[in-house]
Amino acid sequence: MNETMTMPVDVIPVKLIGVLGSAAGNREIMLSAPNILTVQELISALLRTVGSKFFRELLVDAETEDPRANVIILLNDQDCNIFEGLKSQVQPGTKVTIIPVAHGG
Repeated sequence: MNETMTMPVDVIPVKLIGVLGSAAGNREIMLSAPNILTVQELISALLRTVGSKFFRELLVDAETEDPRANVIILLNDQDCNIFEGLKSQVQPGTKVTIIPVAHGG
């Protein structure tokens, strides 16, 4: 029997890679999104949903609330910066992946 999984039309699946998934307590979060969001609005909604201070510290700059420079945000596997950066529109159903980039030295 073949069953296909259907995703609700008002949801944005957000996949959190590495330490972000650990800090959030979940590697994938389904954000309710009845409307189109910007990447900035999506980040704000994600921070509210997760509610973890450690997750917030890893994801955004404390002063600007913008994603840190070492975080890559993909929309359907493409960097949001090739579109309009934080102003890029995210429609319900868009696959979002957030990747922290670790630097060593």
